[in-house]
Amino acid sequence: MKVYSSNFLEVDYHADHGWLCLRCFGKLESKEFRESLEKALEFAEENQVKQWLLDFREIGSLDENEDAWLQSYLFPKIMMRLGTSNYIAIVLSEKCYEVLLKEAGKFGLKSYNSFIIINTFYNLDEASRWLKKHRINKAS
Repeated sequence: MKVYSSNFLEVDYHADHGWLCLRCFGKLESKEFRESLEKALEFAEENQVKQWLLDFREIGSLDENEDAWLQSYLFPKIMMRLGTSNYIAIVLSEKCYEVLLKEAGKFGLKSYNSFIIINTFYNLDEASRWLKKHRINKAS
């Protein structure tokens, strides 16, 4: 199900997996990037979606402003609006992944707290398997 779409990115809800997927196709506009993630958050809140797949392979790496926005705005909003046990798989290009791996080490590419569990990948299939392993069933 399409949540948001533009020339540069799309956000889909994959009901069969129970997660939101944001996929970038090229160089992002800051306003569009933020707007798409805010729309995704609104959808996640309305539907209690607690798993996200952020596919950034095509854009290389996020610039510092967008990374800071994720850390200081989006992730805290996810925590406030969706509570605990939110899983976010971030998929980067292999080149970006290798750079981050050298800078932060393998454990630096993961974040674990009771609200958001983040893991970083360069392989989309591995990211999907990780999310499937941590699938969250909605309360009825």
